[in-house]
Amino acid sequence: MITRSPAETRAAGQAFARQLQAGDVVLLEGPLGSGKTLFVQGIAEGLGASALVTSPSFVLLQEYPLSAERVLRHLDLYRLHDPTVDLDRLGLPELLADPQAITVVEWADRMPVEALAKESRRVHVRFEHGQRENERTLDIDRPQ
Repeated sequence: MITRSPAETRAAGQAFARQLQAGDVVLLEGPLGSGKTLFVQGIAEGLGASALVTSPSFVLLQEYPLSAERVLRHLDLYRLHDPTVDLDRLGLPELLADPQAITVVEWADRMPVEALAKESRRVHVRFEHGQRENERTLDIDRPQ
């Protein structure tokens, strides 16, 4: 998929949100400034989150209530120094295994594969800068 503006990247996230269900883990990978956080903003809007989504780079994790039972978790692993230690400290394996949460992980390539629960439904989304200034290429692998 190619988006040509920040608004299109956000709209792609909104459309993508329609296929998500509780327990899903969305793994985002791509260089700085490639649209990952905009995409997450769209996901949050598509799921009905009322709070404005911001990058959790400095706190690693933000949670946005979706209903009394469901929550959107947004993790940004960019600043992790030792993913194994830092993720254990965050309680990541438990967070990722939560059947009531939809979890979106930016910089997922910094996370050890074994942190993912075997039963979680995973979707990989890879972002690349396009040929033009605001153009982005999103490669979305369907749920596994």
